[in-house]
Amino acid sequence: MREKIEKLKNMAKTCILCPRECKTNREDGEKGFCGLGWNPVVASATLHLGEEPPISGVNGSGTIFFVGCNMSCIYCQNYPLSQLRNTGREITVDELVDTMLHLQESGAHNINFVTPSHVVHNAAEAIFLSRKRGLRIPIVYNTSSYDKEEVIDLLDGLVDIYLADFRYFNGSVAKRYSNAFDYPDVAKKALKKMHKQVGDLKMKKNIAHKGLLIRILVLPSLTSQVKKILYWIRKNLSKKTCISLMSQYFPAYRTGEFPEMNRKITKEEWKEVKETFFDLGFENGYIQER
Repeated sequence: MREKIEKLKNMAKTCILCPRECKTNREDGEKGFCGLGWNPVVASATLHLGEEPPISGVNGSGTIFFVGCNMSCIYCQNYPLSQLRNTGREITVDELVDTMLHLQESGAHNINFVTPSHVVHNAAEAIFLSRKRGLRIPIVYNTSSYDKEEVIDLLDGLVDIYLADFRYFNGSVAKRYSNAFDYPDVAKKALKKMHKQVGDLKMKKNIAHKGLLIRILVLPSLTSQVKKILYWIRKNLSKKTCISLMSQYFPAYRTGEFPEMNRKITKEEWKEVKETFFDLGFENGYIQER
């Protein structure tokens, strides 16, 4: 584990942690695409009941919201944290460990790192140190899936649950809405690695303890993307793959610049993707209608 953590730290020193490969010297405080230097910046750490049922349970998920992001989604609902980075507090890894242990003492079912891809070197070290200090609950890696295969490999044995988005199936769409033309290829490779590493979602007393859960946020005018994503998951992963199909999109951040995104999804769009989900015979999933 120490060797894996050192590899992640070395990747962050002239940063090649994520697919953008900014190559900035974060150890000396230079900031890349994500907007962060060496240390993590945390916006909040709290028990959260708004995740999927096997993640939140009855007590809540111990969510730690990191500031910054390696994506650039024009509709981001957390844009003050991810894009503007106008909130949060820079902390050390030791302080992150203290936060994790406090959440466990507060009854959290898991530790949920939200948007960790750009601070994965910090997160991995904190997981290792917190385990030595008595952390027993699972680690959730809550990600956009814009993660390098090499990084997912280095998280083997550190992460228990991957709570992973699959946003786009087409590169030009990913470029338009998240400035990440390579997102579909990157996400497919990362999801395959995650699934191979932890398998399908496994439960104990209705609470997840290991496995992969894929989130699909239905975006306006993009039902064809969702259907292709569902077909790909069914073919390349498993019909037992746990899917969270989400309808709660609302216009935010820069959607006023993109008229086709400046609305909620319609009932017809939602019905179309739900029918595809059921037609493909997925055995595990959560249909989140809001």
